[in-house]
Amino acid sequence: MKNTNTKWKAAIGIILTMILTLMLLTIIYWLFIEQQIETRSHRVLIMTGMIYGGMYLHHVLIKRYTCWWDIVTKEKRKEN
Repeated sequence: MKNTNTKWKAAIGIILTMILTLMLLTIIYWLFIEQQIETRSHRVLIMTGMIYGGMYLHHVLIKRYTCWWDIVTKEKRKEN
C-alpha cells in the first residue's frame, strides 16, 4: 500500500509541476515575446518551440533533482 500511495504522490507532483511550467511559459510568451513577432505563423512556431523546450527542460530537471521519476518508473523496471 505504501508503494502505491508514494507512486500516486510522485505522479501528482510531476503533473502539477508540468502544469506550472506550461503556465510560466505562457506568461513569458504573452508578456515579452508575442508583441515582438509580427507574422502569425512565426508566433505559432515560436510558441511550439517554447512548449517543447520547456517540457524537455522540465523532464530533465525532474529526473535530475527529484526522485519522482524513479518512483513512477520503478514498477515498469521490475516487470521487465
